[in-house]
Formats: sequence, C-alpha cells, structure tokens
Amino acid sequence: MSGLFHSLLSKKHAEPECLTAQGIAARLERMFSEAASYIIIISPYIKLNLRLRDILGEKKKAGVDITIIHKGPFTATDIATRHFQRSNLHAACFLTEKAALIGSMNLYDYSQVNNDELGIYMEKEDFPGTYATIHAEAQRLCRDFTPPPPAAKTRPARSGRKQVSLERGKYYSPEEMKKFFAFENDHPGGIRPTKNGNVVLCSWSRSRYTNREEDGILYYQGQNTGTETQLLIYGNKTLYDCFEHPEARIFFFRDGVFAGEKYICQRPFQENGKWIFPLKDK
Repeated sequence: MSGLFHSLLSKKHAEPECLTAQGIAARLERMFSEAASYIIIISPYIKLNLRLRDILGEKKKAGVDITIIHKGPFTATDIATRHFQRSNLHAACFLTEKAALIGSMNLYDYSQVNNDELGIYMEKEDFPGTYATIHAEAQRLCRDFTPPPPAAKTRPARSGRKQVSLERGKYYSPEEMKKFFAFENDHPGGIRPTKNGNVVLCSWSRSRYTNREEDGILYYQGQNTGTETQLLIYGNKTLYDCFEHPEARIFFFRDGVFAGEKYICQRPFQENGKWIFPLKDK
C-alpha cells in the first residue's frame, strides 16, 4: 500500500490527516461509531478494549457488516460478520463506507499506549479514487484467502423436507414451484430460502442484474440490501451459509426453466459493492 501515501499527499483540494497513536485510536472510535453500512478491519494483531468491543457489538446488532482480517489469534469472533486469518498479513488498514485510515498501528491496546505510531486518514468524498483502490485491495485480501478444511458440520434435521424431483429444461410457473418447495416467505426474489434449508435461485433475462459466466462458473450477483455496498443479510446470508454447509441443495432456474442443481465452488466475495457467489453444476 506504499503507493497510496503518495496519492493521498498529492491531492490539492483536500488535506489528509496525519495522526499519531492516540489520534489514530480516537479517529477509529469515531469511524466505527458513525458506520452505517460496513466496517473492514485489517490488522495483524487485534486485542479490543471494552469500549471498541461494545461499539462493534452494537454495530453488528444494527446490521452493519463487519469484516476482520488478522494474522495472530483473534477471539472476539462474535463481533465479526466474518473473519479471515492470513499468515503473511503485515498491513494495517481500517475502512467504513465513509472513510479509510491506513498506517502502522495494530488494533491492539498495547500499541496505542506504548508505541510510536503513524497513520493517514482520508474521507471517501475527498479522495474517491484512492478510497476505491484501498477498498479493492481489502476485498482482494478476502477473495484470495484459502481457509484450511473446516471440521465437518451438520445442520439440525428440519421437519417438512420434501423429496424434490424436477425435470431439467422444463418451465415451472410460480404456482408449480410452490408444490415442490416450502418457501420461507412469498417474496419473489432471486434468492429464495426454503423451510428445509435448501435454496432456490432464479435468474431472469429481463433483470438489470447480469450474472457473468466464465470457464464453467456462474458468478451469481447477490441481493440488493438497500445500501451502497450489499450487506451479508437476507438472501445473501442464506446463500453464503450454503458455502459453509455444502449439504444444502441449490436449485437454479433461468426464466422459470429448471437448469439443474448448483453448488458454491469458491468462497463468495464482494466486487464493486456486490456480493458474488461462484456456482458450478452439481
């Protein structure tokens, strides 16, 4: 990220803030408190003080998407929407939908009190291009992450499971779909969870959302959550859970025509503010 400092300092219409340890700590608290959409924390080592833990916990309860990328042990997993451990992480960077702060300080209370630290703070509206570059790099750190094989997980058995037998290439009306699937609600969206833990995905040629296909992989766009950056809630959370629990079945329809079952072949990621779910034929 070294090239970003030169870009920041070359701006003429606004000045970035250069902060030391206590200034960084105060600025981070304000950034997290004002976040309404998402928070991204990139810090090799993390030890949260009680106030930051409370702020992040309340933000998560309010629906703010919190991503944490770390290197060392991290125990406060309850305040993260997701977290990734990277053995080669050395960068320290913090983002919300409004601002970014990059510098030397870990989100670790010892660093704030005992170390000489330096950081640069910028707001998105003043440096939109640089902010976009930082945000894209943060997303890459998540997208390129390859986790170790997880321990086997099983979901509790749910009642009402139906034996689904669909004919590939056949059109199914909404009424016919209800005969095969016990949907959790009547919302006619593209991601429709069922009561037995499966998911029905729909794609329409008339839709303004375009799902690209490359090398046999369908990159399915996530659900609009009413925010500039899609949050991991509603249908997006349901579909993300299918990656964590591969026993869930995903039934895919194009313009009402059954196109077969899919599975999520790679960890979902965000691109240009949208959740992307890589799918392959099962």
